[in-house]
Amino acid sequence: MYSTMAESVFPESTKKFIVALNRAIQRKNVYDIQHLYESEFSYQTSKHYKTSLWPSPQLVSPLVDDDENFMVLYKQLYHRHMYVRKLSSGLSGHFSSFQNYMDLFNIILGLTTEAPEFEIPAAWCWDMIDEFVYQFYAFHSYRSRPDLTEADRKMLKDNPHAWSAQTVIRFLLFFASKGEVGAEAAEEKKSEAGSPHALFETLGVYALIGMLRINSLMGDYTGGIEVLEGVDITGAHEHVSVPAAHASLHYHMAFAYLVTRRYAESVRYSRDGLVYLARNKALIPRTYQQNNIYKMQEQMYGILALATSLVPQGLEEGLAAGVHERFASQMQRMRVMDMEAYSEVFKSVAPKFVPMSLTNDTNAKPDDGLAIQLKVFLKEVESIRRVPDIYSYLKLCTTINVERLTSFLGEESGGLTRRLLYLKHKTQSGSPALEKKGSGKSKSSDIQFVVSEGMVHVSERRQQKQHADFFIREILRYEYVVAEVEASRRVSYF
Repeated sequence: MYSTMAESVFPESTKKFIVALNRAIQRKNVYDIQHLYESEFSYQTSKHYKTSLWPSPQLVSPLVDDDENFMVLYKQLYHRHMYVRKLSSGLSGHFSSFQNYMDLFNIILGLTTEAPEFEIPAAWCWDMIDEFVYQFYAFHSYRSRPDLTEADRKMLKDNPHAWSAQTVIRFLLFFASKGEVGAEAAEEKKSEAGSPHALFETLGVYALIGMLRINSLMGDYTGGIEVLEGVDITGAHEHVSVPAAHASLHYHMAFAYLVTRRYAESVRYSRDGLVYLARNKALIPRTYQQNNIYKMQEQMYGILALATSLVPQGLEEGLAAGVHERFASQMQRMRVMDMEAYSEVFKSVAPKFVPMSLTNDTNAKPDDGLAIQLKVFLKEVESIRRVPDIYSYLKLCTTINVERLTSFLGEESGGLTRRLLYLKHKTQSGSPALEKKGSGKSKSSDIQFVVSEGMVHVSERRQQKQHADFFIREILRYEYVVAEVEASRRVSYF
């Protein structure tokens, strides 16, 4: 049973923090809210509530004169802390958190679109959506446990809509509509005057990223990719300024493209995400999200290892070094099509899938989502096992007869042309941004070739060494050291 220290001891510094946060929210002082949320909340947690709950909402309410808006936000922090510290009290905790999210979202959706009655910073907006999706996963993982009691099963049967995929996705769609982002909202926006406040645009973009994540957790990768079709995410979107949101977007897009066999796009999203995190390392907050960001960073390196081993593509020097540093052994084994190596890397980069095949009144074991996805992926690997060999031969020449290349590879007559077309197709990226500019497809491989009249003509694209990368890495390293020194000097005002 978890400690109840938070209810029996109410430090003065915590009271001052709660009062200051409530005052900042009432005054719509986003700068102060962000400081209190990112710095002081983490400080109070590490000092007083590492192994215990924060003060219960009933104790906090009198301090803020029962402010409804503040209390629903505080409850969100309260339940999030409960999940992060693994202090949840079973199904009742899951249902309590779900009800609070419904109350919170209904209040936010009811705010004035052009001038909301209160505001919260982008980091809090992202954490809210991210935690909502995580608790959706946590609930379905809990309900798949074999040791559920009869009381638990009855509770699940009596609350069929709590944390259901339909309910969760519906609320995320409401946010996208409120912020007028996404394909459907873009059509509606043409006929309406005025534009929503930045709060709702930010929540709308984050809601779509949350939907991408939910679709990925349930194995609907195409649906996840299509969710973001109406949003310009090819560059640094103004509302994806929170490092955790940026990492989640690029990781889940990269993984979705990997398992849908669009390897060039997978490499592009992994590369863009890793470059962003490398250049903004000093901006990553020292909150509970820090570990999540670093984990997704490692997973994106793994996705690069898988995608480039299946369909060889050129990488920048820094990214290639990062992949080699983390997966050198597996890369060597994947070059000879070692299925166990592919399995190891895939398991390390895959998200935690949601067991969706259970009903509330059965003891059946849920389907192992990871095992199912791995089986499909390895089947694809097996079907293209000779593609890396073809790539190796093409690097050795500028022109070669198709029949001679067929004999080198030991292929059947006529089968090589199909594999060459596969290799060419998989190393081209159909970026929506490029299509809008009329540039067609971008080529991600450092080797390009054409097949004409029984001959393969090869041209190699030599990459120039980017000296700027070295200086950028050294500047970032210096900034990180400075940030560490500044953090060690930090003094709390509470």
